[in-house]
Amino acid sequence: MKFKPMTEQDYQRLGETLSRLAPQGAMSLEKLDGFFAALHAGPEAIKPVDCLPTILGAAFDDEAAFPSPKAFEKFATQVMGHWLEIARTLEKGEDFHPWLDADEHGVVHGNDWAEGFSEGMQILYDDWALLFDDAEAAGALAPIMALAFEHHPDPEMRPFLDGASAEQKAEWLGEISASVAQIYRFFATLRQEMEDAESEANDD
Repeated sequence: MKFKPMTEQDYQRLGETLSRLAPQGAMSLEKLDGFFAALHAGPEAIKPVDCLPTILGAAFDDEAAFPSPKAFEKFATQVMGHWLEIARTLEKGEDFHPWLDADEHGVVHGNDWAEGFSEGMQILYDDWALLFDDAEAAGALAPIMALAFEHHPDPEMRPFLDGASAEQKAEWLGEISASVAQIYRFFATLRQEMEDAESEANDD
């Protein structure tokens, strides 16, 4: 089944639906973008349909969350469309631009995006250890984890106890694109090496 590229209207409607369901624990569009970036860049791609309960929270089991089955189907199509947009970007080696919303003062924080990425890492957490254990590649996670834990309830988990400066935040935000690309290449290389090793073993 082919999906057309997402339009601005598609994204507006997807964002509006997620905002409407936020009281039930649904992700924001920013958090969804980070979540999907982790699933794509990580050890193994996971179908977005399998993640709908995580994306929607309690709304997933609420029959009243969507006015009709067709409305839910439309939402699922938009979620899949965004998933495919990220897939195409990373597979083609194009620059990845995270979806970062500004607050009422026009300031971009990026914490929701990073928290979404961190949540995506939890699904195959044991396999992410391959990245943590690689001294050269592990640094790609630094700006993302800094944003994800900036306001952690446990002060010892925060990168800066009193919060990061605007300059530091800008630096972290500016590094997201390169970090996602580097993480994607790291795991793509590992998968290819495993496939090559398996193929050689079968040939023997």
